[in-house]
Amino acid sequence: MEKIVNVHYPDIKQDLVRQAMEIFFDVRKVPGLKKKPSTSELIDWLKLLLADDIPEEILKDRENKNAIPPLYGALLKNEQDVHLLERLAFMHRAKR
Repeated sequence: MEKIVNVHYPDIKQDLVRQAMEIFFDVRKVPGLKKKPSTSELIDWLKLLLADDIPEEILKDRENKNAIPPLYGALLKNEQDVHLLERLAFMHRAKR
């Protein structure tokens, strides 16, 4: 894959951003969300992931696409969507 050069954030972790983007687009596909996360929420979430020094492995090593990502509350605009994502993840874990 081509390396992205970022002038504003030269030290940004490329793999973390790549994994976060995949998760972001997966969350946007969740059926039933009242308000899909936008670019603004993505930027806020990335800032939190970087500030908390979340290792990219945590994003990369999700057991599957239905796991709840770290700091997911920053991606969702309202409490109903947060509860929906939590319920879906709980139901998925109960199936296993």
